[in-house]
Amino acid sequence: FRSPISVINGYANLINRWGKDDPEILQEAVNNILEETEHMSVMIKNLLFLAKSDQHRNHVQKQPMSLNDAVYDIAKDLSVTDEKIKIVTDVCDRDLIISGDPDLIKQMLWIYTENAVKYSVNNKEITYRVYAEDYYACVSVKDNGFGISEEDIQHIFDRFYRADKSRNKEIPGNGLGLSIASWIIDIHNGKVEVNSVVGQGTEFISKFKID
Repeated sequence: FRSPISVINGYANLINRWGKDDPEILQEAVNNILEETEHMSVMIKNLLFLAKSDQHRNHVQKQPMSLNDAVYDIAKDLSVTDEKIKIVTDVCDRDLIISGDPDLIKQMLWIYTENAVKYSVNNKEITYRVYAEDYYACVSVKDNGFGISEEDIQHIFDRFYRADKSRNKEIPGNGLGLSIASWIIDIHNGKVEVNSVVGQGTEFISKFKID
């Protein structure tokens, strides 16, 4: 919390010293304060989610659900959010049904999606795949972004861990999203694989038992 609070304090002092009579400085300060408060709001929400999960107080409502439909919903949401992103969906003809909480599974997919958007370069392309592998229904989210080193892959699900810290100074985030995704996978008795090549992109693959 120290980082966003320091930024907010800095811009509040900027307004106090010079911004009151300079509309340009005032607007810049207000915009940055709003951005940092949103950052803190997301961080608090994620911390509360993880605290409740540690205490086994998160309400999980599992039911038969379609991974195909979940991917279509997320892809549709992304297309509305940013029309410039190329979205590819490669979904199994067979409707893959798992026992899952639809809201949590979509939250997991959205975490992967947000990371894919943040860490992708120009001409962003995100590919969603749904396929069967043995007794598992698999869903993957792949981007053409910066990629993750082998060393960092071992830690990306740790709380507050962010790979490539020099670049991450320019990218918003708090290192909690993938921790939440990992918890969602565990509560569904699933497993996750990460394939990444630095400079080419990253793919997150979540696997759940077919219901």
